[in-house]
Amino acid sequence: MKTIRVLGLVLVTTSLATAVMAQGMMAQRPRDPGEQLAKIFGKNTAFSATAHTTIKTAQGKEAQTMEYSYAMLDGKVRTEMDLMKMHGANMGPDAMAQMKQMGMDRTVHIFVPDKKLAYMIYPSLNAYCEMNTAQMTGQKEGKEPKIEETELGKDTVDGHPCVKSKIVVTDDSGRKSESLVWKATDLQGFPLQTQATTEDGSVMTTTFKDINQTKPAASLFEPPADFKRYANMQEMMMANMQRMMPPGMSPHGAMPPHGGMPPQGGGE
Repeated sequence: MKTIRVLGLVLVTTSLATAVMAQGMMAQRPRDPGEQLAKIFGKNTAFSATAHTTIKTAQGKEAQTMEYSYAMLDGKVRTEMDLMKMHGANMGPDAMAQMKQMGMDRTVHIFVPDKKLAYMIYPSLNAYCEMNTAQMTGQKEGKEPKIEETELGKDTVDGHPCVKSKIVVTDDSGRKSESLVWKATDLQGFPLQTQATTEDGSVMTTTFKDINQTKPAASLFEPPADFKRYANMQEMMMANMQRMMPPGMSPHGAMPPHGGMPPQGGGE
Protein backbone atom coordinates (compact mmCIF):
# COMPACT_ATOMS: atom_id res chain seq x y z
CA MET A 1 0.00 0.00 0.00
CA LYS A 2 1.65 3.22 -1.18
CA THR A 3 0.61 5.36 1.80
CA ILE A 4 2.13 2.87 4.25
CA ARG A 5 5.43 2.81 2.35
CA VAL A 6 5.56 6.61 2.35
CA LEU A 7 4.93 6.77 6.09
CA GLY A 8 7.56 4.12 6.72
CA LEU A 9 10.10 6.14 4.72
CA VAL A 10 9.22 9.26 6.69
CA LEU A 11 9.79 7.44 9.97
CA VAL A 12 13.15 6.11 8.83
CA THR A 13 14.17 9.62 7.80
CA THR A 14 13.10 10.94 11.19
CA SER A 15 15.07 8.28 13.02
CA LEU A 16 18.21 9.12 11.06
CA ALA A 17 17.73 12.84 11.56
CA THR A 18 17.39 12.54 15.31
CA ALA A 19 20.40 10.23 15.50
CA VAL A 20 22.46 12.88 13.66
CA MET A 21 21.05 15.48 16.03
CA ALA A 22 22.23 13.61 19.11
CA GLN A 23 25.67 12.89 17.68
CA GLY A 24 26.13 16.23 15.95
CA MET A 25 29.47 17.02 17.55
CA MET A 26 31.23 13.84 16.46
CA ALA A 27 32.87 13.28 13.10
CA GLN A 28 32.04 9.58 13.01
CA ARG A 29 29.48 7.55 14.89
CA PRO A 30 30.92 6.30 18.20
CA ARG A 31 29.99 2.94 19.72
CA ASP A 32 28.31 4.87 22.50
CA PRO A 33 26.94 8.38 21.83
CA GLY A 34 28.24 9.50 25.22
CA GLU A 35 31.77 8.14 25.10
CA GLN A 36 33.34 11.34 23.70
CA LEU A 37 31.20 13.78 25.67
CA ALA A 38 33.34 13.72 28.82
CA LYS A 39 36.32 15.02 26.86
CA ILE A 40 34.30 17.69 25.08
CA PHE A 41 32.27 18.96 28.05
CA GLY A 42 34.93 18.55 30.74
CA LYS A 43 33.58 19.75 34.11
CA ASN A 44 30.26 20.77 32.55
CA THR A 45 28.43 17.60 33.53
CA ALA A 46 25.05 19.19 34.31
CA PHE A 47 23.37 21.82 32.11
CA SER A 48 20.59 22.56 29.66
CA ALA A 49 20.74 24.63 26.48
CA THR A 50 19.31 25.22 23.02
CA ALA A 51 21.43 23.71 20.25
CA HIS A 52 21.54 24.92 16.65
CA THR A 53 23.08 22.54 14.11
CA THR A 54 23.89 23.37 10.50
CA ILE A 55 25.05 20.79 7.98
CA LYS A 56 26.83 21.93 4.83
CA THR A 57 27.85 19.74 1.92
CA ALA A 58 31.47 19.21 0.92
CA GLN A 59 30.87 21.95 -1.67
CA GLY A 60 29.83 24.42 1.04
CA LYS A 61 26.09 24.40 0.29
CA GLU A 62 23.77 24.48 3.29
CA ALA A 63 21.94 21.12 3.33
CA GLN A 64 20.12 21.05 6.65
CA THR A 65 19.49 23.12 9.77
CA MET A 66 17.83 22.13 13.02
CA GLU A 67 17.14 23.55 16.46
CA TYR A 68 16.59 21.40 19.53
CA SER A 69 16.88 21.39 23.30
CA TYR A 70 19.90 19.66 24.80
CA ALA A 71 20.46 18.63 28.39
CA MET A 72 23.14 16.64 30.18
CA LEU A 73 23.33 15.15 33.68
CA ASP A 74 26.33 13.11 34.80
CA GLY A 75 26.89 11.56 31.37
CA LYS A 76 23.20 11.11 30.50
CA VAL A 77 22.08 13.10 27.46
CA ARG A 78 18.59 14.26 26.50
CA THR A 79 17.66 15.93 23.21
CA GLU A 80 14.18 17.11 22.26
CA MET A 81 13.22 18.25 18.80
CA ASP A 82 10.21 19.55 16.90
CA LEU A 83 10.48 18.49 13.24
CA MET A 84 8.69 21.67 12.24
CA LYS A 85 11.93 23.45 13.18
CA MET A 86 14.01 21.27 10.85
CA HIS A 87 14.77 22.63 7.39
CA GLY A 88 16.30 20.93 4.36
CA ALA A 89 15.74 17.37 5.63
CA ASN A 90 14.47 16.10 2.25
CA MET A 91 10.94 15.98 3.67
CA GLY A 92 8.35 18.04 1.82
CA PRO A 93 5.26 19.72 3.30
CA ASP A 94 3.14 16.60 2.74
CA ALA A 95 5.57 14.38 4.66
CA MET A 96 5.77 16.92 7.48
CA ALA A 97 1.97 17.09 7.64
CA GLN A 98 1.78 13.28 7.83
CA MET A 99 4.27 13.23 10.70
CA LYS A 100 2.25 15.83 12.59
CA GLN A 101 -1.00 13.93 11.94
CA MET A 102 0.60 10.76 13.28
CA GLY A 103 1.75 12.55 16.43
CA MET A 104 5.41 11.91 15.58
CA ASP A 105 6.57 15.44 14.84
CA ARG A 106 8.03 15.86 18.34
CA THR A 107 10.76 13.45 19.42
CA VAL A 108 12.84 13.01 22.55
CA HIS A 109 16.04 10.96 22.70
CA ILE A 110 17.61 9.94 25.98
CA PHE A 111 21.03 8.25 26.09
CA VAL A 112 22.13 6.48 29.29
CA PRO A 113 25.77 5.47 28.64
CA ASP A 114 26.39 3.54 31.86
CA LYS A 115 23.46 1.24 31.04
CA LYS A 116 24.14 1.33 27.28
CA LEU A 117 20.50 2.25 26.73
CA ALA A 118 18.71 4.70 24.48
CA TYR A 119 15.08 5.77 24.64
CA MET A 120 13.16 7.20 21.68
CA ILE A 121 10.10 8.98 23.07
CA TYR A 122 7.07 10.46 21.29
CA PRO A 123 5.25 12.77 23.76
CA SER A 124 2.18 13.20 21.54
CA LEU A 125 1.68 9.42 21.52
CA ASN A 126 2.46 8.84 25.21
CA ALA A 127 4.79 6.09 23.96
CA TYR A 128 8.46 5.18 23.71
CA CYS A 129 10.76 2.38 22.62
CA GLU A 130 13.92 1.22 24.40
CA MET A 131 17.07 0.24 22.52
CA ASN A 132 20.66 -0.50 23.34
CA THR A 133 23.18 2.02 22.04
CA ALA A 134 24.60 -0.52 19.59
CA GLN A 135 21.22 -0.46 17.82
CA MET A 136 21.36 3.33 17.65
CA THR A 137 24.92 3.62 16.34
CA GLY A 138 25.41 0.38 14.40
CA GLN A 139 28.77 -0.06 16.13
CA LYS A 140 30.14 -3.16 17.85
CA GLU A 141 31.78 -3.35 21.24
CA GLY A 142 35.53 -2.88 21.38
CA LYS A 143 38.32 -1.09 23.19
CA GLU A 144 37.77 2.43 24.43
CA PRO A 145 38.90 4.97 21.81
CA LYS A 146 42.00 7.07 22.26
CA ILE A 147 41.06 10.75 22.58
CA GLU A 148 43.61 13.52 22.12
CA GLU A 149 43.00 17.27 22.46
CA THR A 150 45.32 19.93 21.05
CA GLU A 151 44.87 23.65 21.70
CA LEU A 152 44.93 25.71 18.49
CA GLY A 153 44.55 29.26 19.83
CA LYS A 154 42.08 31.88 21.03
CA ASP A 155 38.82 32.88 19.34
CA THR A 156 35.46 34.53 20.06
CA VAL A 157 32.02 32.94 19.58
CA ASP A 158 28.81 34.93 20.20
CA GLY A 159 30.79 37.44 22.26
CA HIS A 160 32.35 34.79 24.51
CA PRO A 161 36.16 34.44 24.68
CA CYS A 162 37.03 30.86 23.71
CA VAL A 163 39.93 28.44 23.47
CA LYS A 164 39.78 26.65 20.12
CA SER A 165 41.01 23.04 20.18
CA LYS A 166 41.19 20.02 17.91
CA ILE A 167 39.99 16.66 19.23
CA VAL A 168 41.24 13.51 17.52
CA VAL A 169 39.53 10.20 18.29
CA THR A 170 41.23 6.95 17.28
CA ASP A 171 39.19 3.77 17.49
CA ASP A 172 40.53 0.25 18.06
CA SER A 173 40.88 -0.30 14.30
CA GLY A 174 43.14 2.76 13.95
CA ARG A 175 40.53 4.91 12.19
CA LYS A 176 40.75 8.57 13.18
CA SER A 177 38.09 11.26 13.32
CA GLU A 178 38.61 14.93 14.06
CA SER A 179 36.41 17.61 15.61
CA LEU A 180 36.98 21.26 16.47
CA VAL A 181 35.64 22.68 19.72
CA TRP A 182 35.42 26.24 21.03
CA LYS A 183 35.34 26.29 24.86
CA ALA A 184 34.14 29.51 26.49
CA THR A 185 36.55 30.61 29.23
CA ASP A 186 33.84 32.74 30.89
CA LEU A 187 31.48 29.72 31.11
CA GLN A 188 33.78 27.26 32.90
CA GLY A 189 35.15 25.93 29.63
CA PHE A 190 31.70 25.17 28.20
CA PRO A 191 31.97 23.90 24.57
CA LEU A 192 30.04 26.76 23.01
CA GLN A 193 30.58 25.49 19.48
CA THR A 194 31.70 22.24 17.87
CA GLN A 195 32.43 21.37 14.27
CA ALA A 196 32.97 17.99 12.65
CA THR A 197 33.47 16.70 9.12
CA THR A 198 31.54 13.54 8.34
CA GLU A 199 32.72 10.65 6.20
CA ASP A 200 31.04 12.08 3.10
CA GLY A 201 32.77 15.45 3.51
CA SER A 202 29.80 17.31 4.98
CA VAL A 203 30.58 19.82 7.72
CA MET A 204 28.36 19.76 10.81
CA THR A 205 28.48 22.79 13.12
CA THR A 206 26.63 22.91 16.44
CA THR A 207 26.34 26.10 18.50
CA PHE A 208 24.80 26.23 21.99
CA LYS A 209 22.68 29.14 23.18
CA ASP A 210 20.51 29.91 26.24
CA ILE A 211 22.93 27.94 28.41
CA ASN A 212 21.73 27.13 31.92
CA GLN A 213 24.49 25.59 34.05
CA THR A 214 22.24 24.51 36.91
CA LYS A 215 21.56 20.80 37.32
CA PRO A 216 18.48 19.63 35.35
CA ALA A 217 15.90 17.37 37.01
CA ALA A 218 16.83 13.68 37.04
CA SER A 219 13.33 12.79 35.84
CA LEU A 220 14.13 14.33 32.44
CA PHE A 221 16.48 11.42 31.77
CA GLU A 222 13.92 8.67 32.24
CA PRO A 223 10.93 7.73 30.08
CA PRO A 224 7.62 8.83 31.68
CA ALA A 225 6.21 6.03 33.82
CA ASP A 226 2.73 6.36 32.30
CA PHE A 227 3.94 6.09 28.67
CA LYS A 228 3.48 2.82 26.79
CA ARG A 229 6.72 0.93 26.13
CA TYR A 230 7.36 -0.77 22.79
CA ALA A 231 10.12 -3.28 22.09
CA ASN A 232 11.30 -1.50 18.95
CA MET A 233 10.54 1.32 16.54
CA GLN A 234 8.76 -0.92 14.04
CA GLU A 235 6.33 -2.16 16.69
CA MET A 236 5.53 1.41 17.73
CA MET A 237 5.09 2.51 14.12
CA MET A 238 2.70 -0.33 13.29
CA ALA A 239 0.62 0.29 16.42
CA ASN A 240 0.32 3.96 15.55
CA MET A 241 -0.71 3.21 11.97
CA GLN A 242 -3.31 0.74 13.22
CA ARG A 243 -4.69 3.40 15.55
CA MET A 244 -5.23 5.79 12.65
CA MET A 245 -6.93 3.28 10.36
CA PRO A 246 -10.63 2.37 10.13
CA PRO A 247 -11.70 -0.65 12.23
CA GLY A 248 -10.77 -3.95 10.59
CA MET A 249 -8.12 -2.48 8.32
CA SER A 250 -4.59 -3.83 8.56
CA PRO A 251 -1.50 -1.57 8.39
CA HIS A 252 0.02 -4.18 6.07
CA GLY A 253 -2.50 -3.70 3.30
CA ALA A 254 -6.09 -3.17 2.28
CA MET A 255 -9.13 -4.21 4.31
CA PRO A 256 -9.96 -7.87 3.56
CA PRO A 257 -13.41 -8.80 2.23
CA HIS A 258 -15.96 -10.66 4.35
CA GLY A 259 -14.37 -14.02 3.63
CA GLY A 260 -11.24 -12.91 5.48
CA MET A 261 -9.10 -13.42 2.36
CA PRO A 262 -7.34 -10.55 0.61
CA PRO A 263 -8.73 -9.51 -2.79
CA GLN A 264 -7.39 -11.52 -5.71
CA GLY A 265 -5.63 -10.08 -8.71
CA GLY A 266 -5.63 -6.59 -7.23
CA GLY A 267 -2.84 -4.11 -7.11
CA GLU A 268 -1.99 -0.83 -5.52
